[in-house]
Amino acid sequence: ARSSRSSRAGLLFPVSRVDRQLRRGRFAERFGAGAPVYLAAVLQRVTHETVDAAGKICKKSKRRRISPSHLQAAVRKSALLKRLLRGGVPRRGGRAVPRSRRAASRPKKETTESKKRYPGQRAAPARATAAGE
Repeated sequence: ARSSRSSRAGLLFPVSRVDRQLRRGRFAERFGAGAPVYLAAVLQRVTHETVDAAGKICKKSKRRRISPSHLQAAVRKSALLKRLLRGGVPRRGGRAVPRSRRAASRPKKETTESKKRYPGQRAAPARATAAGE
């Protein structure tokens, strides 16, 4: 039975792809069989640390999705990640800083036409749930 080098190493990151990139990159004329495995493990660990920290920041700000600003805040907070990514975190055009000040000063949205209630209009009846039937 054939198994991938990633599964043999117990990794989620692709060892074969890292190996191919190392060969194409011409970083060295030769390298050992364990080099791509070790590099894939390091990349997986760094990614795990970053996404884990970003997830905690995301949860703290009561969001359900990790945004680029969460990732950047995670890198800024962690001394280890900050030292590793000294060159800076790449950004793609948009804002990658928290919007805390803008969110606080934003006015509340007015109700839409379909949700406005006029005097004498009754509220919509509550729907029965599957558990209540």
